[in-house]
Amino acid sequence: MNQQSLDEQRMRQQDDQDSYARSAPPPPHQEERTVAAPATVLVYRDQRKQEVQNYAIVGQTLWNFAPQHTQKIPLSDLDIPATKKENDERGVDFRLPGTTEGQ
Repeated sequence: MNQQSLDEQRMRQQDDQDSYARSAPPPPHQEERTVAAPATVLVYRDQRKQEVQNYAIVGQTLWNFAPQHTQKIPLSDLDIPATKKENDERGVDFRLPGTTEGQ
């Protein structure tokens, strides 16, 4: 190969790279958005209601991890059937550990 052929080949490679760079712009940066899950409603035996976002059920206690404080709620204080019904109507899954519902 002579020098002219090498130069032409390099120019073609550069044109191919430039063409590719122009045809494939980087994807636009999109902000990651998090959608908050709907709140879970707790229905107490006295029919009062409380919405909670972040909770855990350990044994016979529901722990509400609210931003301001942590609240300990005995499950015996809740009307479990009413709590399940209220959340079903909202499309929220509320289940107690160890139950075999729907199986």
